[in-house]
Amino acid sequence: KHPGGPSLLLFVHGRDATIAVNTAHKDPHKTVYPMLKKYKIESTKKNDEVMKDKLGIPNFLLPPQYNAITDGPTYNFDPKDESLLLNKVRKRIMEKEVQQKIKQIDKAFDSVVIALLVAYFALQYLWLRGFAPSLLVVPILALLRTGIAGGGHYYIHRGGSLLPHGLFDINYVGTCFTGLDGHVLLHHVYTQKDADVKRGFFGGMMGVPRLFRIPAHTLHKLGHMTTGMLIRGYDFETDSDNRENQGVSVKLREKGLSFCNWGFWAMQALLRVELGLAIYCGFFWSWLAQFVLSLWMNTLLVVSSHDFTQIIEPDTKDWARFQLLNAHDMVILGNPWIDCFLGAGLVQHRAHHILPYQKSGWANHYSEKFIEAAVKEAGLPWLPPKNLFTEILPDIINRQLLVPMCDPVSRKQTYPSFAAEHLSPSAWLYTMVYIAKGLSGIGSV
Repeated sequence: KHPGGPSLLLFVHGRDATIAVNTAHKDPHKTVYPMLKKYKIESTKKNDEVMKDKLGIPNFLLPPQYNAITDGPTYNFDPKDESLLLNKVRKRIMEKEVQQKIKQIDKAFDSVVIALLVAYFALQYLWLRGFAPSLLVVPILALLRTGIAGGGHYYIHRGGSLLPHGLFDINYVGTCFTGLDGHVLLHHVYTQKDADVKRGFFGGMMGVPRLFRIPAHTLHKLGHMTTGMLIRGYDFETDSDNRENQGVSVKLREKGLSFCNWGFWAMQALLRVELGLAIYCGFFWSWLAQFVLSLWMNTLLVVSSHDFTQIIEPDTKDWARFQLLNAHDMVILGNPWIDCFLGAGLVQHRAHHILPYQKSGWANHYSEKFIEAAVKEAGLPWLPPKNLFTEILPDIINRQLLVPMCDPVSRKQTYPSFAAEHLSPSAWLYTMVYIAKGLSGIGSV
């Protein structure tokens, strides 16, 4: 009966859910806490007896020394503390007229997602029938994939039915199977902390020499597109609850709640049917062009809203204050309603992190004026959004694509010079192994 669906509850098994409870609900002290008081804990156990020290996720995603029992962040969520930024925001956002407007905006957002899907399938039909030139189809398909994935991003935040979550994967980057956990719970709960898996998003490709990095990662993701995601999907469906897995799919089947992740499998089937039809109709190279463009547009967008090299006020106990200071908004064309879809739903990012339960990027944009007022009342800066093309992308490219080859985990440079990293046989071997791993789905989470 959990409004966000059973999966979210199963993913937080063995973890401290304090942050998730207080931030992923609109008004938890009026909805969640009164309900929790109805339940009684029969026996008490020590934290190390009930909590997973590595959060039940693959250990390589976390620093070797990380222990969730002792290292997890703590924040002040006292609803009576008027100094907390989250309370100042909620005071404004929870007004009846504001909530009614947000509901209307969410419906409009959903209508646009449906329109984008219609346009997507119509364009595919015209393209495969030879009625639309590839030079036009390739960029439009990439833009449509980005916008639809932005819708999928918010459907994952809504929880509930798993079917619409599959839209998150249409851009070849997202993985809705783990989006509920890796994105909604780990990234948003542990933003800029050691357990924020998004901090290591570029991961394995950083161990590839910089001249080979883009082609190697493209081939790696092409491996995901062919067999890798199918293998990983099977793993997710069958892995049981253990130190490195939460076993959510197995538990859902055992409880008779869901046979499989329908959204994931439906989207994986669609993507492979599209590839098969493109090959059959003689459009493989234009398919490949839109694959590469979609992949890299969205790969760069994923890390566009945080500066992972700097953490501001890491010790603050004011959760919303920390989110505000460690995220930034971006501008693409200048119209925030359009930019929301061009940016895969990540444009209004400060609002998204302060109010992660909101159901659409448009709701976040509408909420910005209320958040800005609360921010100014708290004496904090409300900075203008950064330009994607002139500020964000140059920084990401310099920090992720052009930096010297380094250890994927520690990010320490492994070779003394440009020539050394490109002439090293071990670097070539790593690159070939990295490409091959894509076929088995490694790196898909």
